Amino acid sequence: MKKIALLFVCIYSFSIAAEYVPIRGEMLALSCASCHGTDGKSEAITPYIAGMGKTSLYQTLLDYKNGKRTETMMQKHVKGFTDEELEQISYYFSSIER
Repeated sequence: MKKIALLFVCIYSFSIAAEYVPIRGEMLALSCASCHGTDGKSEAITPYIAGMGKTSLYQTLLDYKNGKRTETMMQKHVKGFTDEELEQISYYFSSIER
């Protein structure tokens, strides 16, 4: 019975993921351009995030938002976004070729 309940929880968690809306992701990602460069292709010391995996980028953004990562100004920046908006941003940058 526990296995069945766990299966339903896993299936439910996949079904609540936000549907990607390309124009929304692109618009939200504009706030990242001043540090990470146009389309996430940084030419400075900040990380190059274009083509980064959606899941790993999303988790990184959540870690900053939740205080698990604190080493940069990102913690303050991501607090202005909902989790769904961070997911849209992650989808956007993951769709760009490196």
